[in-house]
Amino acid sequence: MESFLTQNATRKQTAFLGVTALIVLLVFATSATHARVALPIIAPFMPMCALTVFTTSGIATYLLAARFTATRQPVMGALGGAYAFTALTVALQLLTFPGVFAPTGLLGAGPRSSLWIWVFWHGGFPSFVILAVMARHRFRRVSIPASAIGVWAWLLIAGPIAVGAALGAFAIYFDLPSPLHAADNGNLFAIGTTARVTWLLNIVAIVVVLLAGRLRTVLDQWLWIAVLACFVDTSLNLLTATRFSVGWYVARVFSMFAPGVLVCLLVWEVSLLYRRLFDAHAALLQTSARDGLTGIYNRSYFDEQYRRAFDYAERMRAPLSIIMIDIDQFKLYNDAFGHLKGDACLAAVAKALVGVVRRPTDFVARYGGEEFAIVLPDTDLRGASDIAERAREAVMSLSLHAPTSRGYITISAGCAIAGQGGASSPEALVEAADAAMYRAKNAGRNRIDLATTG
Repeated sequence: MESFLTQNATRKQTAFLGVTALIVLLVFATSATHARVALPIIAPFMPMCALTVFTTSGIATYLLAARFTATRQPVMGALGGAYAFTALTVALQLLTFPGVFAPTGLLGAGPRSSLWIWVFWHGGFPSFVILAVMARHRFRRVSIPASAIGVWAWLLIAGPIAVGAALGAFAIYFDLPSPLHAADNGNLFAIGTTARVTWLLNIVAIVVVLLAGRLRTVLDQWLWIAVLACFVDTSLNLLTATRFSVGWYVARVFSMFAPGVLVCLLVWEVSLLYRRLFDAHAALLQTSARDGLTGIYNRSYFDEQYRRAFDYAERMRAPLSIIMIDIDQFKLYNDAFGHLKGDACLAAVAKALVGVVRRPTDFVARYGGEEFAIVLPDTDLRGASDIAERAREAVMSLSLHAPTSRGYITISAGCAIAGQGGASSPEALVEAADAAMYRAKNAGRNRIDLATTG
């Protein structure tokens, strides 16, 4: 079954993508021209953003890993690895950032450790996305064997985590020179080599995602938005080194947007799958309650719902009536016209019986063979008799020719009531209605009889 993520995007979805991309680029262009403008200092903003990125990246990792184990598509595991890498590196950057938890950062960080971890984060995420796109192209028509899921999960998800941990340790325990020189003159090409490589990796990721999938599927579209947001985040950080400036604030908003957009997409897909599962379950229940031949409720449904109706009537001291119906001389009809005609006769009679029932609490069920039952909560014996008479007339109006003395199909019916001096148990009520029905048959058929005792 094709999922929401991998299905081809509709025109509306593509239009929404275009609007989103346009807004992202407009915000980037506006922020870039005012990147160094100072704004009020909100000290908790940076750790709040880092925590949000960590949380959303962790959720994305979990959802993508779960999807990978279910579908065995390597691209899902590889994307999960990209977000696992992001979650780890942003956590390390927050822990080592000077002034957040300690004046010089935790874990024995040096003065430039958090800066290097930022480089690894913003260069590593697009790199792992590129690898994920390549994995999808390489394994386009191949699913991972179920027995190898564990090994591939370690490779695709635990592998990037190990890479992130190694790079974090490298940044923390080695005294490295500053990797970045902000382009305070507004020229991104004036930054250092390390910064330029980081920036170009983001551009390559945008191009690769765009060309590989042509933005045909929903996943392609919103993965492209995610790498576009990462590009904006990276570019604004490289444009200015000034904290609490326009560029600094907007960059962190986009750092949250990059994992957040895919999390929203994955949660939306889970919601859709849950709704489909609920609908399928409801349809299965509906199918299991219906008789395959006549389309009305089957014996299992009758047994369950009839007992509930009886118990409810007993608790509420309300009447409950039941009509047992049998098609007269149905065996002769089958012998004369064959079982296919007999099946059609049963379906026609069932439809006629359903037509005489008006209230939602009443129901008609196929009791067995050519026998039917109508359950009538809160109905006295006179009301049941009226409905039984309407049922008899409805079947007669079908004018189904039969090899009987009357020349057409008829029914015999027996009515019985629980409470008001009637039957005292579900079984006794059915027996009373059944006995009344056989009295009607013995009296000449095509008639109704009423039970007089419980």
